[in-house]
Amino acid sequence: GIQRVDVSVDGGATWAEATLGEGKDQHPNRSWAWTFWTCEINVSDINVERAVCKAVDVAGNSQPRDGKEVWNVRGLGNNSWHWGRVEREDEWDTSVFG
Repeated sequence: GIQRVDVSVDGGATWAEATLGEGKDQHPNRSWAWTFWTCEINVSDINVERAVCKAVDVAGNSQPRDGKEVWNVRGLGNNSWHWGRVEREDEWDTSVFG
């Protein structure tokens, strides 16, 4: 199961911990559904266009930085960091991935 989700707006140099939502209470050995999350990051002081997130499971395993670490011919099992465009709604952006 997912223990936490980390979000970064500086390419992974620093991370903010997201708040887990629906799905966070799944049994660790039987967690086959999505775990929703939210994260508030103040981006007013910096020029942010992209953000990245990664999940960490209960055993401390983290998603790999990119697909090169898990590459295979069929492209299966690629669960690397997810990069997304930042959508600014106001000074405090609560919807970082678009």
